[in-house]
Amino acid sequence: MTQNQNANTPTTRKEIPEILRGKRYLDPSYDPAFYALLDDEEALADFINSLLHLEDGRKIKSMKYTFNQPLILRAPEAKEIKFDIHAWTEDNRCMDIEIQRASHPFFTDRVLLYGAYLTIDGKIKMDKSPEFKALEENERKRRRYQLPEIVSIWLCNFPLRLEPKSFRDTWHLYSDNAVKQGNPVPVFDKMSYILIDLGEFSRIHAKAESREEQWLYLLTHAGKANASMDFADPILQKALERIEIGSASDELLSSQVDSMVTQDEIDARIADGVVTGRQQGIQQGIQQGIQQGIQQGIQQGLDSTLTALDLLSKGTPVATIAKETKLSEDHIRQLQSKMTK
Repeated sequence: MTQNQNANTPTTRKEIPEILRGKRYLDPSYDPAFYALLDDEEALADFINSLLHLEDGRKIKSMKYTFNQPLILRAPEAKEIKFDIHAWTEDNRCMDIEIQRASHPFFTDRVLLYGAYLTIDGKIKMDKSPEFKALEENERKRRRYQLPEIVSIWLCNFPLRLEPKSFRDTWHLYSDNAVKQGNPVPVFDKMSYILIDLGEFSRIHAKAESREEQWLYLLTHAGKANASMDFADPILQKALERIEIGSASDELLSSQVDSMVTQDEIDARIADGVVTGRQQGIQQGIQQGIQQGIQQGIQQGLDSTLTALDLLSKGTPVATIAKETKLSEDHIRQLQSKMTK
């Protein structure tokens, strides 16, 4: 189910937008180019297989997929999210692939939330599948809680700070007891979250060797390339051709530019927010410091006065009290005079 079938169909071309001049390919870290890059069933299956490290017997061969389509669940109010790429395979595996340019305080929450939506949608699709409907009624009842395989893939253009230092990690559901005993086998291996730090990949890998590395190299380097990138593999080469600026449709170029400009505005606002926040933080710090200084000064003065009064009541000499409390002798004598009155 392709979404950009005419993305590379030659048409009467407008002038290439200035922001794209001098580049060979569209940057696939932006949604429009990312969708065009993987808008082919064979390419998308190959991409997912490479990230999942699947053996030949388990590799995905056929699937359906959509780009940026809303998924609405009602429980009880309607909640809507959009997966960048939502795919489900002929053997009832449900996939979500997200490409993210910026993090936020609830990134992990979002990963898990999307996984929850993906799980529910996958269950619905599995129950509606011809294979499930063909089962005997008793067998369908027995399988009423059965879930399909769920895979949520996150390609991130921001530091994930994975430990030990790596460009990828996979999350599963584990038992605390098993982890403590040194046997961290997932208690539920049908659900996995794959996180890829694209920036860390670029720092670690100067060249691409494995299939996964070839795809990630393409993702991280195509947008920076000024000359043609050559891959011997036809799947990768055709994927590159779909994001080649010289043959991309005006519609794809326009969508890419809009996405880039929007992201530039977001980045600028974030940067401005950081600067403004720092300035406000400094000013607030100064004000808080002044206020705290005043309060501390009042408290210290009160403490010193009380100490002086106590020492005076004991007949301590004024000079000694002044040395002890840091108050002037004149001030202490004034206190002494008030005590006498």
